Amino acid sequence: MKTVLVLACLALGLVGATMIPPKAKSDYKIKPVNSDFVTKQEKILKLFLHPKQVDPEAEYYKIGKDYDIKAHIDDYTNKKAVEQFYELWEFGTLPKNKPFSIFYKKQQEEAVALFYVLFYARDFEVFYKTASFARVYMNEGQFLYAYYIAVIHRPDTKGVVVPAPYEAYPDLFTNSYLWEKIYRIKMQNGDFTPDFGTENGVVHEGDKWVFYANYSDYFSYFDDEHKISYFTEDIGLNAYYYYFHSYFPFWMDGNLYPSMKEHRGEVYFYFYQQLLARYYLERLSNGLGPIPNFSWWKAISTGYNPYIYSYYSFVQRPSYYQIPDENKYNQLQWLDTYEKTFIQYLNEGHFKAFNQDVDLHNSKSVNFVGNYWQANADWYGKVGYKDLYSYEIIARNVLSAAPVSYDKYNFAPSALDFYQTSLRDPVFYQLYSKILKYFIEYKKRLPVYTQDTLNYVGVKINDVKVDKLVTFFDYYDFDVSNNVYYTQEELKSQQHTSYVVRQPRLNHNLFKVSIDIKSDVEGDAVFKIFMGPKYDHVGYPISLEENWQNFVELDWFVHKLTKGRNTVERASSEFFYFKEDSVPTHEIFKLLSEGKVPSDMSTESGAFPKRLLLPKGTEGGFPYQFFVMVYPYVPSEKYDAIKAFEWDSKPFGYPFDRPVYEPYFKQPNMFFKDVDVYHEGEEFTYKYNTPYYTIHNNEVTKH
Repeated sequence: MKTVLVLACLALGLVGATMIPPKAKSDYKIKPVNSDFVTKQEKILKLFLHPKQVDPEAEYYKIGKDYDIKAHIDDYTNKKAVEQFYELWEFGTLPKNKPFSIFYKKQQEEAVALFYVLFYARDFEVFYKTASFARVYMNEGQFLYAYYIAVIHRPDTKGVVVPAPYEAYPDLFTNSYLWEKIYRIKMQNGDFTPDFGTENGVVHEGDKWVFYANYSDYFSYFDDEHKISYFTEDIGLNAYYYYFHSYFPFWMDGNLYPSMKEHRGEVYFYFYQQLLARYYLERLSNGLGPIPNFSWWKAISTGYNPYIYSYYSFVQRPSYYQIPDENKYNQLQWLDTYEKTFIQYLNEGHFKAFNQDVDLHNSKSVNFVGNYWQANADWYGKVGYKDLYSYEIIARNVLSAAPVSYDKYNFAPSALDFYQTSLRDPVFYQLYSKILKYFIEYKKRLPVYTQDTLNYVGVKINDVKVDKLVTFFDYYDFDVSNNVYYTQEELKSQQHTSYVVRQPRLNHNLFKVSIDIKSDVEGDAVFKIFMGPKYDHVGYPISLEENWQNFVELDWFVHKLTKGRNTVERASSEFFYFKEDSVPTHEIFKLLSEGKVPSDMSTESGAFPKRLLLPKGTEGGFPYQFFVMVYPYVPSEKYDAIKAFEWDSKPFGYPFDRPVYEPYFKQPNMFFKDVDVYHEGEEFTYKYNTPYYTIHNNEVTKH
């Protein structure tokens, strides 16, 4: 169990006012690295620091300010990439101090060109010089975007740790009212006024300022969606989405990773199916129904006010936003045609055009379907041209309610314009639910898995036991200093004050799953554990045939079965698809001085946050169900990034990767287990911060 810190009482003219520090964190999993790796890692991390400021005293400035990419064209393995970038650079690129979004064509073109120059640098030295040049001269957001993805994908930076996205882009993970407090403390050099202090959630702890932050409420969400803002605004969840895009950017040519091309569309479907299934579990815990549908030709009922500020205030979408108007007509017609074209392909059973002949009754065609809806580089490579926009980009723009951009660089930002903020907007889930419905229409054309396919002859699961499932909120600190402007003296001395946000986040007690099996065979077997709804939002049971797409895959592992009785135990801390919280950058520097790096961030940075493994549940226990399945293990060679999803020969999400016939899911090697998720402590996160004038009694201090 984690150790709980003693609560520190901080009074500012109010009797009993109490601020609660976070619990002490357990030791991070670390791995040793050699001195060359340490040098490389330190160089890479330093380029992420204070990206909105250029420090003339920094090493990168001295290297980058005079570096000429074109003059060193022979130092790149793809000269055409250098020429294309330099052509854009000479003409002029996105200026500094402007918001950057990958969803705007010109900005995307420049960022992608920069990525390819970074990616094709001959060695690490050339890569670092190129990155230093971009750090000095390119737009801040454009640089961070291309640099982040290049570090992840270059072979010579494999295993190098990149900062958590919420440390790299803190303004996109926090609400604007928080920054008013931070800038006030910074500008007045501390808290010296009697009307501003602990009663406003601002405390000074050692060499850092701590700002207690909450999640958005009904001022942002104009209906009951605010009940799950602790989930949709969780920094780990939003970082997870950014990681996913960084590993699988839609614009990246699949030829860079030939084995990825065969699974790209499948990964796209699996990722969004799992994300929306997990979101649905959270909705159920809070009394919300299924994800609402919407039509392009009717008003969008779901409003949203982001309260995010990054250079400009983000656009608000009013409730019952009227999409059908003359300014949006061409976009709406394009979206409608794209959807109908896909249905036409399905009805014909084939896609036959652009030198392709795709059988839409074949399960392997999921890659084509995913590429079609993502409109990624492999799709455009097949059709022979790259259109101005993709379905996703147009849909995001229409749903954002942002005014039409009046030139190539200036736009009114919205939550849907950034991977870091998209999950905050409820209409995001409605959009991808709409896309998944077209996937499911394709999946309906596939034959269901037969009993013979699903059965594991000679293996029977007798029972499954699950420990009591308990969730709670606990405080988590994350550093937002990267969005604070420091003086030249502060940057030079590196002795500046840190600014930290303290926020209650969902967590859970460790639990164990015990599986009792009788086996007549010996050999390696795959064990899968899923979690899904048992009842709908009004309490009626949901049939598996209507519910298969709402199961979240919690675990995948291989275990050797022996003849006779087998008892297999699996701790939640071992679950395959999850990672620990990211280590703060300042802690990574400390680890590097000891020749170590955090292993999760080095090898599993793109996995789902472990603390969000379970939905919140309720005080009296909310009913869900676990599904456990065992089948023979057949290894499969897959692209490394895809191995984060699965390591065997079955499709991602098997057996819930297509519609099911419920009677076939009564196999001996399957087991459904009813579970309840209990939530301890305060039901709503705002109660951890307010009312600020009374002592807050944390009911879950035992955690």
